[in-house]
Amino acid sequence: MTSNQDNTQNQDFIQQLLAPERAQRQDTLTIMTFSELSDRDTVADIGCGPGYFTIPLAKGLSNGKLYALDIDDEMLEACRQRVTEARVGNVEVLKCGEFDFPVEAGSLNGVFLAFVVHVNPDRVRFLQAVRALLGPRGWCTILEWYRKDTETGPPLERRVDPDELRALATEAGFRYLTNRNLNSDQYMATLRNG
Repeated sequence: MTSNQDNTQNQDFIQQLLAPERAQRQDTLTIMTFSELSDRDTVADIGCGPGYFTIPLAKGLSNGKLYALDIDDEMLEACRQRVTEARVGNVEVLKCGEFDFPVEAGSLNGVFLAFVVHVNPDRVRFLQAVRALLGPRGWCTILEWYRKDTETGPPLERRVDPDELRALATEAGFRYLTNRNLNSDQYMATLRNG
């Protein structure tokens, strides 16, 4: 595949992630309401992609700060553009690694992980690296796909059901607090550090 094909596919994926229909399945207001988010928190949106959740998170952090982190340069550029257009000044968009994040250990009140746990080949290591960013009693909101056949989404074998996520989170040192349906295909889980 040529880089032009790669670029076109990535741009198509970005448009898909930002499609207005997504709001019908993933209501950001409901997600923010059930998250542990406080307006003064310092939060990281890890795997921010083009910023679908970045903007509502930033608006919910009216007196706080948001780090929007991703490993993909095109996603980061799309996110920067959306942050600029939305005129939210409390967001810093930064490149990260798979397990390395440009944020000081223990400095965050919360972490938001939207559909990124299933992507990582070493999920426990990833969750441990995320947990290291959190201060005592810091929270982590995770959105993921149920392990069942759906019209869209990742391959079935990569999906993480709530029970599996609970086991991974516990092994990584988190306390698993709650999970709830987002829709028939996806769920939201809340974890706590310590």
